[in-house]
Order: sequence, then C-alpha cells, then structure tokens
Amino acid sequence: MANLKTILVPTDGSEGAQKAAAFAGDIARATGAKVLILTVQDEEEIIQYAWGAGDAATATPYAQMPIEDIRGMLDNRARGKELPDTVAAVGELEEPPESLVEWGHPVGEICRIAKERDVDMIVIGSHGRSGFARVVLGSVSNAVANQAPCPVTVVR
Repeated sequence: MANLKTILVPTDGSEGAQKAAAFAGDIARATGAKVLILTVQDEEEIIQYAWGAGDAATATPYAQMPIEDIRGMLDNRARGKELPDTVAAVGELEEPPESLVEWGHPVGEICRIAKERDVDMIVIGSHGRSGFARVVLGSVSNAVANQAPCPVTVVR
C-alpha cells in the first residue's frame, strides 16, 4: 500500500460515500497519497427533475424549468454540498483533495477518470442515495469493482 499515489473517491453525497471518504482519508494519511473526489451527475437525473420526480418535486415546479437550468441546479448542488461535504469527511491531509464534477453514466465516468488520472485505488461506498441503487445493493459500486482499471475498496 505504500506505493499509492492517487486515491479516487466517487461521491453522491450519501452516508455511504461519506464513510468511504473518511476511510480514503485514513489511507491517504498513512501512505501520503493524494485524494481525488469525483461526483458524476447522471443525465437521467435531469429527466427525473423535468418530469417532476426529483428530490424536492413539490417545492419547485421543475417541469417548467429549462433543462439547462435543471443541469445548473444539479451542478451547483454537487459543487456546493456534495463535494465540500466529502472533502470534510476525508479530513486533514498534507495536500487538500482535488474535486471534479463530471456528467454522464456514473460507472463509465468513474472508470474513465480512474484510467485517465492513473489512479492507484478507488474507495467507494457500498450504497448510494437512490432508492433503486439500495434495492440493487450497490449496483454502481459493484459495477465499478468489476470494471475499474485499478483495485477497488468498497466501504460499508
């Protein structure tokens, strides 16, 4: 483990992602590795909001908003809450974590970033925030574990 240079922590802001971030922080402090935090905004989530099925569908008439406004709202949520919360969960490091927001399919984007950034390890939570993901028992973490170009640690 002493050869770790970069640890990728995918986050969706869920409790599981925060646990994974804290675990990654422990590994980074022990090895001196850098931490890269990634949140992937799924295009399908835009459709859910546009149909009025988003997180707070009753609070805002999302179906009346332009798609780009919904995209901006989700991007702002990631940059204003999910990423800062995950950075805080990692804890103090010599070098602050780098944060990224990408758009696309979560599994594909996580694996693409891991390959492009020559990541040595991915630390991911076992369950995300979507109800469907909980039913499928961590479908994203399972797929990442099977497709990633590097070792994957799944944190429960």
